[in-house]
Amino acid sequence: MTRILLWIAAAAVGLLLLDRLLLWLESRGLLYYRTTGFHRGAATYHLLELSSAFDPGFKEIMEVRSEDLEQQDESGDPPAAPTE
Repeated sequence: MTRILLWIAAAAVGLLLLDRLLLWLESRGLLYYRTTGFHRGAATYHLLELSSAFDPGFKEIMEVRSEDLEQQDESGDPPAAPTE
């Protein structure tokens, strides 16, 4: 019974040390672990392209959103509401 408790305690200490090591590596900018969120990148782009292949209207929606974001970036103001 005591051997099991020792193994559990050793595993807990090992996980704590691993967590601290990963946080230290993250603070150095060597990896993304816990405090710095995952950056959307290529995977999101490919999923959006795949969904636009199955739903052509989706691509048009994404283009309009992209244009709105570009307008907001250029002026610093949020995009204007669409007019009908």
